[in-house]
Amino acid sequence: MNKGIMLAATLTVVSHGLLQAQNAKDTTRQYYYRLATSKETADRALVTGKLYDGLKSNKEQDWILALNMFSVMKKKATSDSLLTVIKARFPKGETWRNEDVQTIYNAGNAAEKETAYKKWLQQYPMNRFEGSRIIYDYASNSVASAFAEEKNVKKALYYSNLCQTPAWKGEAWAGVATRLEKNGYTAEALPLFKKAMANAYAFKTTRTKEEGAQFAAMGYRGYSTSIARIYLKQKENDSALAYIQKAYAEGKNGAVNYTYSEILQALGRDKEAFEKADEFVQTGEAEKQFKEMHKALYEKLNTGGKPYAEYMKEMEAAITKKVIENLKNTIVNKPSPAWVLKDVNGNTVNSESLKGKVVVLDFWATWCGPCKRSFPAMQMAVNKFKDNPNVQFLFIHTWEKGAGDATAAAKKYIDDNKFPFQVLMDLKDPETGSNNVVESFGISGIPTKFILDKNGNIRFRVTGFTGSDEAAVEEISAMIEMVERS
Repeated sequence: MNKGIMLAATLTVVSHGLLQAQNAKDTTRQYYYRLATSKETADRALVTGKLYDGLKSNKEQDWILALNMFSVMKKKATSDSLLTVIKARFPKGETWRNEDVQTIYNAGNAAEKETAYKKWLQQYPMNRFEGSRIIYDYASNSVASAFAEEKNVKKALYYSNLCQTPAWKGEAWAGVATRLEKNGYTAEALPLFKKAMANAYAFKTTRTKEEGAQFAAMGYRGYSTSIARIYLKQKENDSALAYIQKAYAEGKNGAVNYTYSEILQALGRDKEAFEKADEFVQTGEAEKQFKEMHKALYEKLNTGGKPYAEYMKEMEAAITKKVIENLKNTIVNKPSPAWVLKDVNGNTVNSESLKGKVVVLDFWATWCGPCKRSFPAMQMAVNKFKDNPNVQFLFIHTWEKGAGDATAAAKKYIDDNKFPFQVLMDLKDPETGSNNVVESFGISGIPTKFILDKNGNIRFRVTGFTGSDEAAVEEISAMIEMVERS
């Protein structure tokens, strides 16, 4: 296992959202993090001194804290050196435990995972470590999920019940339940979903002050929807309706509205089913299967009426109009970071050379599903403006994963799919281990797109990708045209 993966595992355990602010050590960590991320040189110097003082300690946690903070400050050489010392100084400690847990995840079948889990647990018993229980829950759940995939219900249920972190129990049960349901074991999956839902409800209502309450409560809608789906499969439609209504009360989304519509159809309430489907289609986020159901319901209820294609054209026009109107409230005007990058063919491109053009920057990666799903729409947008010399599209590949040649992988993906894109490579800085350009833009997730004006200022920022290709093109086009006029 390489250092980057090990470090990521360490950071996950130390700073996981479910474990924050439990004790004084976490308070110290948060204080150090504020200093380490400060723009003030004095703050970073202060925390550096404190971290080196902490290295006089005989506790591994103090060394891990220093490693993490030096990593935050992009002092890669220092953090790598600390990692080497930690592994030598604490041979059966948390760092080795976090590295060795990978043997469970990397094991092949369920039996091999179980063997690896038992060996790892014997080497690193939970009672030897303060806190960080969640890593044990992740490990046992990996075994449970594998047994569920292999239809070994007894062992899947056993390992799913080993989870001890209260706020993560719902996810542990639901993950196994999903796999059991997929394999036809709906009767066995249902109680797990119900336990997950009850756990989420408790954190949503009476346990709101407990650690991880917000995270645990977030699952309530999804678990309710899963229960409704199982009852629908069992043709217990009234029970299905009761649970989907609980989910819907939390807010609409694709899974909720789709399941709600299915249940209403099973109850012979097609008009209400169409209303629930139509409600979500109007958001512009419905995917192919949802649209197919929506179309079937429309045509069933509107025999001899307006054709579905015409109805959808009017709806999409209304959605686009609303989106464009809302753009007025999202336009900004702030300087864009300066950068210099090479494209996949080795040509250098810099931000200064783009002045005088409206520029669309699309940050993406070959492993990012939503990024790639947006590319047909982006190709339509590129084609639409290909004859406009004042508009430039650049696709910046970032956050590469694995040890392969990221440039070759990005070029191959673009070439294989015949996308007419100019792709720039935001590769990891060998000194800091960071992708400097994506960080300079303050991006926390991809795909993220920026529209820059002719002076190099950021005017729009779009994160994620949902809705139809046509709607996405209309939105990008509207942004470009607004920036051109500004």
